[in-house]
Amino acid sequence: MRARFINQGLKSVEQGFKSRVSRPLKSRATLELSRCYRAALRLSDVRFIGVTGSCGKTTATELIAAILAREGRVQTGSHENTMQHFARTILAVSPRHRFCVTEISGHARGAIEQATRLLRPHVGVVTCVGQDHYASFRTLEATAAEKSRLVEVLPADGLAILNADDPHVIAMRTRTRARVITYGLSSEAMVQGEHVTAAWPERLSLDLCYAGGRWPVQTQLVGTHWASIVLAALATALALDVAPERAIEAVEAFAPVPYRMSPHEVPGDVTFISDTWKAPLWAFPTTFDFLRSARARRKILVVGSVSDTPKGFYHRYKAIVDQGLDAAERILFVGEHARAALRARRRHDDERVLAFDTLHQLHTYLHAELQAGDLVLLKGVCNNDHLHRLVLARTGEMLCWREKCGRRRFCEDCRLRLDPFVPPDESQ
Repeated sequence: MRARFINQGLKSVEQGFKSRVSRPLKSRATLELSRCYRAALRLSDVRFIGVTGSCGKTTATELIAAILAREGRVQTGSHENTMQHFARTILAVSPRHRFCVTEISGHARGAIEQATRLLRPHVGVVTCVGQDHYASFRTLEATAAEKSRLVEVLPADGLAILNADDPHVIAMRTRTRARVITYGLSSEAMVQGEHVTAAWPERLSLDLCYAGGRWPVQTQLVGTHWASIVLAALATALALDVAPERAIEAVEAFAPVPYRMSPHEVPGDVTFISDTWKAPLWAFPTTFDFLRSARARRKILVVGSVSDTPKGFYHRYKAIVDQGLDAAERILFVGEHARAALRARRRHDDERVLAFDTLHQLHTYLHAELQAGDLVLLKGVCNNDHLHRLVLARTGEMLCWREKCGRRRFCEDCRLRLDPFVPPDESQ
Protein backbone atom coordinates (compact mmCIF):
# COMPACT_ATOMS: atom_id res chain seq x y z
CA MET A 1 0.00 0.00 0.00
CA ARG A 2 2.82 2.39 0.97
CA ALA A 3 4.70 1.63 -2.27
CA ARG A 4 1.58 2.39 -4.31
CA PHE A 5 1.17 5.79 -2.65
CA ILE A 6 4.84 6.56 -3.27
CA ASN A 7 4.53 5.59 -6.93
CA GLN A 8 1.41 7.74 -7.30
CA GLY A 9 3.21 10.67 -5.70
CA LEU A 10 6.22 10.30 -7.98
CA LYS A 11 3.95 10.10 -11.02
CA SER A 12 2.13 13.26 -9.94
CA VAL A 13 5.43 15.12 -9.48
CA GLU A 14 6.60 13.95 -12.91
CA GLN A 15 3.37 15.09 -14.59
CA GLY A 16 3.56 18.45 -12.83
CA PHE A 17 7.17 18.94 -13.93
CA LYS A 18 6.26 18.18 -17.55
CA SER A 19 3.25 20.52 -17.65
CA ARG A 20 4.83 23.44 -15.73
CA VAL A 21 8.50 23.25 -16.69
CA SER A 22 9.49 20.79 -19.40
CA ARG A 23 6.76 21.47 -21.99
CA PRO A 24 6.81 25.30 -21.69
CA LEU A 25 10.60 25.31 -22.01
CA LYS A 26 10.44 23.03 -25.05
CA SER A 27 7.74 25.24 -26.63
CA ARG A 28 9.76 28.44 -26.11
CA ALA A 29 12.88 26.77 -27.48
CA THR A 30 10.98 25.61 -30.59
CA LEU A 31 9.62 29.11 -31.20
CA GLU A 32 13.03 30.77 -30.82
CA LEU A 33 14.65 28.20 -33.08
CA SER A 34 11.99 28.71 -35.76
CA ARG A 35 12.42 32.52 -35.60
CA CYS A 36 16.14 32.20 -36.17
CA TYR A 37 15.62 29.63 -38.90
CA ARG A 38 13.03 31.77 -40.70
CA ALA A 39 15.44 34.70 -40.70
CA ALA A 40 18.26 32.64 -42.19
CA LEU A 41 19.44 33.81 -45.59
CA ARG A 42 19.23 30.30 -47.00
CA LEU A 43 15.42 30.59 -46.90
CA SER A 44 15.36 33.88 -48.75
CA ASP A 45 14.20 32.25 -52.00
CA VAL A 46 11.21 30.50 -50.39
CA ARG A 47 7.86 32.23 -50.91
CA PHE A 48 5.86 32.26 -47.67
CA ILE A 49 2.08 32.48 -48.16
CA GLY A 50 -0.41 33.12 -45.36
CA VAL A 51 -4.15 32.43 -45.71
CA THR A 52 -6.80 33.80 -43.37
CA GLY A 53 -10.56 34.30 -43.33
CA SER A 54 -13.64 33.36 -41.34
CA CYS A 55 -14.29 30.29 -43.46
CA GLY A 56 -12.67 28.35 -46.28
CA LYS A 57 -9.07 29.01 -45.27
CA THR A 58 -8.12 25.34 -44.84
CA THR A 59 -9.46 24.38 -48.27
CA ALA A 60 -7.88 27.50 -49.77
CA THR A 61 -4.54 26.61 -48.18
CA GLU A 62 -4.65 23.02 -49.41
CA LEU A 63 -5.79 24.06 -52.89
CA ILE A 64 -3.10 26.72 -53.27
CA ALA A 65 -0.52 24.17 -52.17
CA ALA A 66 -1.84 21.61 -54.66
CA ILE A 67 -1.47 24.09 -57.52
CA LEU A 68 1.99 25.29 -56.51
CA ALA A 69 3.21 21.72 -55.97
CA ARG A 70 3.28 21.43 -59.76
CA GLU A 71 5.72 24.31 -59.88
CA GLY A 72 8.09 23.24 -57.12
CA ARG A 73 8.34 21.75 -53.66
CA VAL A 74 5.74 23.02 -51.15
CA GLN A 75 5.54 22.87 -47.36
CA THR A 76 1.94 23.11 -46.15
CA GLY A 77 0.55 24.03 -42.74
CA SER A 78 -3.20 23.60 -42.32
CA HIS A 79 -5.93 22.45 -39.90
CA GLU A 80 -4.06 23.69 -36.79
CA ASN A 81 -3.38 27.30 -35.87
CA THR A 82 -1.21 27.26 -32.76
CA MET A 83 2.17 29.00 -32.60
CA GLN A 84 3.78 25.61 -32.08
CA HIS A 85 2.21 24.44 -35.33
CA PHE A 86 3.56 27.48 -37.17
CA ALA A 87 6.99 26.86 -35.69
CA ARG A 88 7.03 23.21 -36.74
CA THR A 89 5.85 24.16 -40.24
CA ILE A 90 8.70 26.67 -40.64
CA LEU A 91 11.28 24.23 -39.28
CA ALA A 92 10.13 21.70 -41.90
CA VAL A 93 11.02 24.12 -44.72
CA SER A 94 14.32 23.60 -46.49
CA PRO A 95 16.16 25.56 -49.20
CA ARG A 96 14.82 22.99 -51.66
CA HIS A 97 11.28 24.31 -51.11
CA ARG A 98 9.89 27.01 -53.38
CA PHE A 99 6.78 27.73 -51.32
CA CYS A 100 5.43 27.49 -47.78
CA VAL A 101 1.63 27.84 -47.55
CA THR A 102 -0.03 28.01 -44.15
CA GLU A 103 -3.40 29.06 -42.79
CA ILE A 104 -3.53 31.69 -40.07
CA SER A 105 -6.46 31.92 -37.67
CA GLY A 106 -7.63 35.19 -36.16
CA HIS A 107 -9.33 33.44 -33.25
CA ALA A 108 -8.35 36.15 -30.76
CA ARG A 109 -7.08 39.71 -30.81
CA GLY A 110 -3.40 39.77 -31.67
CA ALA A 111 -3.30 36.17 -32.93
CA ILE A 112 -2.56 37.10 -36.55
CA GLU A 113 0.08 39.67 -35.60
CA GLN A 114 1.85 37.08 -33.47
CA ALA A 115 1.73 34.48 -36.25
CA THR A 116 2.91 36.86 -38.98
CA ARG A 117 5.90 37.97 -36.91
CA LEU A 118 7.02 34.36 -37.07
CA LEU A 119 5.93 33.55 -40.64
CA ARG A 120 6.92 36.87 -42.29
CA PRO A 121 4.75 36.18 -45.36
CA HIS A 122 5.35 37.49 -48.88
CA VAL A 123 1.77 36.74 -49.96
CA GLY A 124 -1.43 37.23 -47.94
CA VAL A 125 -4.77 35.70 -48.96
CA VAL A 126 -8.04 36.76 -47.29
CA THR A 127 -11.18 34.70 -48.01
CA CYS A 128 -14.04 36.43 -46.14
CA VAL A 129 -15.10 38.08 -42.92
CA GLY A 130 -17.90 36.46 -40.91
CA GLN A 131 -19.12 36.26 -37.34
CA ASP A 132 -16.63 33.59 -36.21
CA HIS A 133 -15.10 33.82 -32.73
CA TYR A 134 -17.95 36.01 -31.51
CA ALA A 135 -16.69 35.98 -27.94
CA SER A 136 -13.46 37.65 -29.03
CA PHE A 137 -14.70 40.21 -31.55
CA ARG A 138 -18.47 40.82 -31.27
CA THR A 139 -18.66 42.81 -34.53
CA LEU A 140 -17.70 42.20 -38.15
CA GLU A 141 -15.64 45.38 -38.08
CA ALA A 142 -13.54 44.06 -35.21
CA THR A 143 -13.11 40.72 -36.98
CA ALA A 144 -12.05 42.51 -40.18
CA ALA A 145 -9.52 44.60 -38.26
CA GLU A 146 -7.88 41.42 -36.98
CA LYS A 147 -7.85 39.75 -40.42
CA SER A 148 -6.32 42.88 -41.98
CA ARG A 149 -3.16 42.37 -39.89
CA LEU A 150 -2.07 39.82 -42.47
CA VAL A 151 -2.01 42.27 -45.38
CA GLU A 152 -0.61 45.11 -43.27
CA VAL A 153 2.68 43.26 -42.69
CA LEU A 154 3.27 42.34 -46.33
CA PRO A 155 6.36 43.88 -47.93
CA ALA A 156 6.10 46.41 -50.77
CA ASP A 157 7.06 43.71 -53.27
CA GLY A 158 4.52 41.29 -51.82
CA LEU A 159 1.02 40.29 -52.94
CA ALA A 160 -2.36 40.80 -51.24
CA ILE A 161 -5.04 38.47 -52.67
CA LEU A 162 -8.43 39.94 -51.66
CA ASN A 163 -12.07 38.89 -52.11
CA ALA A 164 -13.80 41.58 -54.18
CA ASP A 165 -17.26 40.25 -53.20
CA ASP A 166 -16.79 40.90 -49.47
CA PRO A 167 -16.87 44.63 -48.57
CA HIS A 168 -14.87 44.06 -45.39
CA VAL A 169 -12.13 42.24 -47.32
CA ILE A 170 -11.88 44.52 -50.35
CA ALA A 171 -11.56 47.50 -47.97
CA MET A 172 -8.23 46.03 -46.84
CA ARG A 173 -6.58 47.15 -50.08
CA THR A 174 -6.01 50.55 -48.47
CA ARG A 175 -4.13 48.93 -45.57
CA THR A 176 -1.25 47.31 -47.44
CA ARG A 177 1.89 48.32 -49.31
CA ALA A 178 1.76 45.15 -51.39
CA ARG A 179 0.37 44.77 -54.91
CA VAL A 180 -3.33 43.93 -54.68
CA ILE A 181 -4.96 41.18 -56.75
CA THR A 182 -8.75 40.89 -56.42
CA TYR A 183 -10.91 37.86 -57.11
CA GLY A 184 -14.61 37.02 -57.00
CA LEU A 185 -17.86 36.99 -58.95
CA SER A 186 -17.99 40.79 -59.08
CA SER A 187 -17.35 42.40 -62.45
CA GLU A 188 -14.71 44.52 -60.71
CA ALA A 189 -12.61 41.48 -59.75
CA MET A 190 -9.34 41.05 -61.59
CA VAL A 191 -9.73 37.26 -61.43
CA GLN A 192 -13.42 36.71 -62.06
CA GLY A 193 -15.75 33.70 -61.99
CA GLU A 194 -18.81 33.35 -64.20
CA HIS A 195 -21.47 30.70 -64.91
CA VAL A 196 -21.17 29.10 -61.47
CA THR A 197 -23.21 25.88 -61.07
CA ALA A 198 -23.18 23.09 -58.49
CA ALA A 199 -26.64 21.51 -58.07
CA TRP A 200 -25.98 18.15 -56.39
CA PRO A 201 -25.12 15.55 -57.62
CA GLU A 202 -23.23 17.88 -59.95
CA ARG A 203 -19.96 19.26 -58.62
CA LEU A 204 -18.91 22.89 -58.76
CA SER A 205 -18.10 24.26 -62.21
CA LEU A 206 -17.38 27.80 -63.35
CA ASP A 207 -15.62 29.87 -65.96
CA LEU A 208 -12.36 31.58 -65.05
CA CYS A 209 -12.08 35.03 -66.64
CA TYR A 210 -8.68 36.69 -66.45
CA ALA A 211 -6.69 39.15 -68.58
CA GLY A 212 -9.11 38.85 -71.49
CA GLY A 213 -9.12 35.05 -71.49
CA ARG A 214 -11.79 32.54 -70.45
CA TRP A 215 -11.25 28.97 -69.25
CA PRO A 216 -13.86 26.41 -68.07
CA VAL A 217 -13.14 24.84 -64.66
CA GLN A 218 -14.76 21.58 -63.50
CA THR A 219 -14.01 20.83 -59.84
CA GLN A 220 -14.77 17.95 -57.48
CA LEU A 221 -16.04 20.34 -54.79
CA VAL A 222 -19.61 20.25 -53.46
CA GLY A 223 -21.60 23.51 -53.40
CA THR A 224 -21.47 26.89 -55.15
CA HIS A 225 -19.99 28.58 -52.07
CA TRP A 226 -16.60 27.03 -52.93
CA ALA A 227 -16.41 29.21 -56.07
CA SER A 228 -14.87 32.01 -54.02
CA ILE A 229 -12.20 29.68 -52.61
CA VAL A 230 -11.37 28.27 -56.05
CA LEU A 231 -10.96 31.80 -57.38
CA ALA A 232 -8.77 32.75 -54.39
CA ALA A 233 -6.44 29.83 -55.14
CA LEU A 234 -6.39 30.58 -58.86
CA ALA A 235 -5.72 34.27 -58.22
CA THR A 236 -2.78 33.37 -55.98
CA ALA A 237 -1.33 31.02 -58.59
CA LEU A 238 -1.77 33.50 -61.44
CA ALA A 239 -0.15 36.26 -59.41
CA LEU A 240 2.83 33.94 -58.92
CA ASP A 241 3.08 33.45 -62.70
CA VAL A 242 1.55 29.97 -62.89
CA ALA A 243 -0.03 29.37 -66.31
CA PRO A 244 -3.86 29.27 -66.15
CA GLU A 245 -3.99 25.84 -67.79
CA ARG A 246 -1.60 24.30 -65.24
CA ALA A 247 -3.45 25.90 -62.33
CA ILE A 248 -6.83 24.67 -63.59
CA GLU A 249 -5.48 21.16 -64.09
CA ALA A 250 -4.50 21.05 -60.41
CA VAL A 251 -7.86 22.45 -59.29
CA GLU A 252 -9.76 19.81 -61.23
CA ALA A 253 -7.72 17.02 -59.61
CA PHE A 254 -8.30 18.37 -56.08
CA ALA A 255 -10.64 16.33 -53.84
CA PRO A 256 -12.76 17.90 -51.06
CA VAL A 257 -10.99 18.29 -47.73
CA PRO A 258 -12.42 15.83 -45.15
CA TYR A 259 -15.23 17.20 -42.96
CA ARG A 260 -15.73 20.20 -45.24
CA MET A 261 -18.62 19.24 -47.52
CA SER A 262 -16.99 15.89 -48.25
CA PRO A 263 -19.37 13.33 -49.88
CA HIS A 264 -19.59 9.69 -48.78
CA GLU A 265 -21.51 6.99 -50.64
CA VAL A 266 -22.60 4.25 -48.22
CA PRO A 267 -24.39 0.92 -48.68
CA GLY A 268 -28.07 1.25 -49.52
CA ASP A 269 -27.50 3.94 -52.15
CA VAL A 270 -27.49 6.67 -49.49
CA THR A 271 -25.17 9.70 -49.66
CA PHE A 272 -23.83 11.56 -46.66
CA ILE A 273 -22.27 15.02 -46.99
CA SER A 274 -19.99 15.59 -44.00
CA ASP A 275 -19.66 19.28 -43.11
CA THR A 276 -18.68 18.69 -39.52
CA TRP A 277 -15.53 20.72 -38.92
CA LYS A 278 -17.44 23.71 -37.52
CA ALA A 279 -20.98 25.08 -37.58
CA PRO A 280 -21.26 28.83 -36.96
CA LEU A 281 -24.85 30.04 -37.06
CA TRP A 282 -24.01 32.82 -39.54
CA ALA A 283 -22.92 30.22 -42.15
CA PHE A 284 -26.13 28.15 -42.17
CA PRO A 285 -27.70 30.05 -45.12
CA THR A 286 -25.01 28.43 -47.30
CA THR A 287 -26.18 25.04 -46.04
CA PHE A 288 -29.79 25.82 -46.90
CA ASP A 289 -28.85 27.08 -50.37
CA PHE A 290 -27.03 23.83 -51.07
CA LEU A 291 -30.01 21.72 -49.99
CA ARG A 292 -32.52 23.79 -51.96
CA SER A 293 -30.65 23.25 -55.22
CA ALA A 294 -29.73 19.60 -54.57
CA ARG A 295 -31.52 16.81 -56.39
CA ALA A 296 -32.26 13.76 -54.22
CA ARG A 297 -35.15 11.51 -53.24
CA ARG A 298 -35.21 13.11 -49.79
CA LYS A 299 -32.95 15.76 -48.27
CA ILE A 300 -32.23 15.38 -44.56
CA LEU A 301 -30.29 17.86 -42.42
CA VAL A 302 -28.60 16.64 -39.22
CA VAL A 303 -27.55 19.41 -36.80
CA GLY A 304 -25.23 19.01 -33.82
CA SER A 305 -23.52 21.91 -32.06
CA VAL A 306 -24.12 25.45 -33.37
CA SER A 307 -21.44 28.00 -32.54
CA ASP A 308 -20.40 31.65 -32.77
CA THR A 309 -23.60 33.31 -31.65
CA PRO A 310 -24.83 34.96 -28.43
CA LYS A 311 -28.25 33.36 -28.96
CA GLY A 312 -29.48 30.68 -26.56
CA PHE A 313 -30.10 27.13 -27.77
CA TYR A 314 -33.81 27.67 -28.44
CA HIS A 315 -33.16 30.76 -30.56
CA ARG A 316 -30.32 29.03 -32.45
CA TYR A 317 -32.54 26.10 -33.33
CA LYS A 318 -35.49 28.37 -34.06
CA ALA A 319 -33.44 30.23 -36.68
CA ILE A 320 -32.43 26.94 -38.30
CA VAL A 321 -35.98 25.56 -38.30
CA ASP A 322 -37.49 28.80 -39.64
CA GLN A 323 -35.06 28.92 -42.57
CA GLY A 324 -34.46 25.24 -43.17
CA LEU A 325 -37.87 23.62 -43.50
CA ASP A 326 -38.23 24.76 -47.10
CA ALA A 327 -34.79 23.30 -47.93
CA ALA A 328 -34.94 19.86 -46.26
CA GLU A 329 -37.62 17.22 -45.86
CA ARG A 330 -36.44 16.60 -42.30
CA ILE A 331 -34.25 18.41 -39.78
CA LEU A 332 -32.78 16.19 -37.06
CA PHE A 333 -31.12 17.77 -34.02
CA VAL A 334 -28.82 15.76 -31.76
CA GLY A 335 -27.07 16.46 -28.46
CA GLU A 336 -27.77 17.36 -24.88
CA HIS A 337 -29.62 20.57 -25.86
CA ALA A 338 -31.38 19.17 -28.92
CA ARG A 339 -34.81 19.04 -27.31
CA ALA A 340 -34.90 22.83 -27.34
CA ALA A 341 -35.56 22.40 -31.07
CA LEU A 342 -38.93 20.80 -30.30
CA ARG A 343 -40.12 24.12 -28.88
CA ALA A 344 -39.19 25.74 -32.18
CA ARG A 345 -41.10 22.99 -34.00
CA ARG A 346 -44.35 23.91 -32.25
CA ARG A 347 -44.38 27.25 -34.04
CA HIS A 348 -44.66 25.38 -37.34
CA ASP A 349 -46.67 22.38 -36.10
CA ASP A 350 -44.30 20.32 -38.25
CA GLU A 351 -43.40 16.74 -37.36
CA ARG A 352 -40.43 16.84 -39.73
CA VAL A 353 -38.31 18.34 -36.94
CA LEU A 354 -36.99 15.68 -34.54
CA ALA A 355 -34.58 15.71 -31.60
CA PHE A 356 -32.27 12.98 -30.24
CA ASP A 357 -30.39 13.03 -26.96
CA THR A 358 -27.52 10.85 -28.18
CA LEU A 359 -25.79 10.03 -31.43
CA HIS A 360 -26.56 6.34 -30.98
CA GLN A 361 -30.30 7.10 -30.83
CA LEU A 362 -29.99 9.06 -34.06
CA HIS A 363 -28.01 6.24 -35.70
CA THR A 364 -30.73 3.75 -34.76
CA TYR A 365 -33.38 6.02 -36.27
CA LEU A 366 -31.45 6.55 -39.49
CA HIS A 367 -30.66 2.84 -39.81
CA ALA A 368 -34.39 2.10 -39.97
CA GLU A 369 -35.47 5.23 -41.84
CA LEU A 370 -33.01 5.93 -44.68
CA GLN A 371 -33.89 4.72 -48.16
CA ALA A 372 -32.14 4.52 -51.51
CA GLY A 373 -31.58 7.96 -53.04
CA ASP A 374 -31.60 9.88 -49.75
CA LEU A 375 -29.13 12.72 -49.18
CA VAL A 376 -28.03 13.40 -45.59
CA LEU A 377 -26.09 16.57 -44.76
CA LEU A 378 -24.24 16.47 -41.43
CA LYS A 379 -23.60 19.88 -39.85
CA GLY A 380 -21.81 20.20 -36.53
CA VAL A 381 -18.52 20.65 -34.69
CA CYS A 382 -16.04 17.82 -35.13
CA ASN A 383 -14.62 17.45 -31.62
CA ASN A 384 -17.94 18.12 -29.89
CA ASP A 385 -20.37 16.02 -31.88
CA HIS A 386 -18.47 13.25 -33.70
CA LEU A 387 -21.24 13.26 -36.34
CA HIS A 388 -18.97 11.47 -38.79
CA ARG A 389 -19.61 8.32 -36.75
CA LEU A 390 -22.94 8.11 -38.56
CA VAL A 391 -21.05 7.62 -41.84
CA LEU A 392 -18.57 5.11 -40.44
CA ALA A 393 -21.34 3.08 -38.79
CA ARG A 394 -23.04 2.54 -42.16
CA THR A 395 -19.92 0.76 -43.41
CA GLY A 396 -19.27 -1.24 -40.22
CA GLU A 397 -16.25 0.89 -39.27
CA MET A 398 -17.71 2.33 -36.06
CA LEU A 399 -18.81 0.48 -32.91
CA CYS A 400 -18.10 3.22 -30.36
CA TRP A 401 -20.94 5.50 -29.26
CA ARG A 402 -19.32 7.17 -26.26
CA GLU A 403 -20.78 10.55 -25.43
CA LYS A 404 -18.32 13.37 -24.63
CA CYS A 405 -15.34 11.07 -25.08
CA GLY A 406 -12.96 14.03 -24.77
CA ARG A 407 -10.61 12.70 -27.45
CA ARG A 408 -9.49 15.50 -29.78
CA ARG A 409 -8.93 13.44 -32.89
CA PHE A 410 -10.79 12.19 -35.94
CA CYS A 411 -12.89 9.12 -35.22
CA GLU A 412 -11.25 7.26 -38.15
CA ASP A 413 -7.91 7.55 -36.37
CA CYS A 414 -9.13 6.60 -32.90
CA ARG A 415 -8.10 3.23 -31.48
CA LEU A 416 -11.47 3.01 -29.68
CA ARG A 417 -13.37 3.17 -32.97
CA LEU A 418 -13.97 -0.61 -33.07
CA ASP A 419 -14.32 -0.99 -29.30
CA PRO A 420 -18.06 -1.73 -28.84
CA PHE A 421 -19.72 0.73 -26.51
CA VAL A 422 -23.37 1.74 -26.23
CA PRO A 423 -24.66 4.08 -23.51
CA PRO A 424 -26.01 1.89 -20.67
CA ASP A 425 -29.57 3.22 -20.92
CA GLU A 426 -29.67 2.32 -24.64
CA SER A 427 -28.03 -1.08 -24.56
CA GLN A 428 -31.19 -3.02 -23.80
